[in-house]
Amino acid sequence: SSSSPSKPGGLKSRSSNLNIPKAMPLATVRRQTFGTSAFDKYWLNLDCCGLFCATITYALHLYGLYAVCFILVPPWMSTTQQDQQPQQQSDQLQQNQQLLNQHVLTFWGHFHRTLFAILTLLACVAHFYAMTTDPGAVPPDAAPLPDPDDINNAKNGDGDDDILISPTQKGKRICRRCKTFKPQRAHHCSVCKRCIIKMDHHCPWVNNCVGIGNHKYFLLFIFYTFLTCIYSLALVVMRFALCMKPSDHQHHQHHRHYVPCLEQPSHLLNVLGLVVEAVLFGIFTSCMMVDQWDVVMSNMTHIDRLKGGEDSNSRIAGISEVFGLAQPYTTSSSPTACRWDWFSPCAKACFPLSIQNEMLGYCRPCLGIHNKNNNATTTTTNNNNNNNNGDLGSTGLAGGGGGGGRMVRSVTEIV
Repeated sequence: SSSSPSKPGGLKSRSSNLNIPKAMPLATVRRQTFGTSAFDKYWLNLDCCGLFCATITYALHLYGLYAVCFILVPPWMSTTQQDQQPQQQSDQLQQNQQLLNQHVLTFWGHFHRTLFAILTLLACVAHFYAMTTDPGAVPPDAAPLPDPDDINNAKNGDGDDDILISPTQKGKRICRRCKTFKPQRAHHCSVCKRCIIKMDHHCPWVNNCVGIGNHKYFLLFIFYTFLTCIYSLALVVMRFALCMKPSDHQHHQHHRHYVPCLEQPSHLLNVLGLVVEAVLFGIFTSCMMVDQWDVVMSNMTHIDRLKGGEDSNSRIAGISEVFGLAQPYTTSSSPTACRWDWFSPCAKACFPLSIQNEMLGYCRPCLGIHNKNNNATTTTTNNNNNNNNGDLGSTGLAGGGGGGGRMVRSVTEIV
């Protein structure tokens, strides 16, 4: 009975002498299907205003497609199957109305409808990728880049190799809002609630931030939207310029292929709506393209410029960060030479793994693998997921949100 009280004390002292390491703190996070958290499956901002603006954007594109392909072009670039003229003047309008419903599009009718539909599809696809792609959110396990002197010492055998896996914490800035490491070119977005690398602005029309991860998709969206606006305005002007010619009207008045300017008077409202939409958004997208041209050429976002940043002297850096470097399947030898993949919203901007960390401004020690043949630490990501949110290809930039299974070591369970 006298020895039992001393047993727990003896065990306690013995365990302290063994220096048993403390257990790593565990955390459980909830992984949603859509969101902007670092552990959500798909990147999508659930802001109500942004979702409403994105829906309006798709609706406006669909309306423009309907007005051009079904209201403007068919009465203009088509023929009718009229083989004999009406016998009575009172029956002429009724027969013409019946014949107008039997349009046969000409070659140019099919050409303009197909081309306008392709431009609209490209604009919508670019918008979808701009909205559902990680713009460059900083992951929770991001850490400052290793000191170049420490890397050189480790390569020469004078230092510890672990310095490449656990870089120095000198000069580490912590965002006071999202509590993660904030690289030099990162800025916090209050809507996405994440720090975004090379953030230019938060666009409600694409319901996402415009950053290093989706800048190309945003540029393609406004570019193809501008082309659809100019194209539709050109068709409207050409149509009514030909329609208002008196000589042309008298010449074709009794021709069997003659069709009036509009099939129905109510279609005039559709054309007026198309003109208003094309003018307003044509002016808006043209101003945005001029503005973004300055951003790409100077490699300096508006936020960085407001904070007193200096413009880059090299245009190669700005173009390369937006459109990526030349791929093996391209024949271009210059990084600034125009390539076909610049205009494709389905082609991802890709970069060599050796420069990813330098572009992003951080490394990921928990997922990083040091390659002694490179000048910096490279990271490996899980690309087995079918989505491409946050991953710009096998050699693309690896973002830190909506990444389909990327987790840090301090998180052991995702529910």
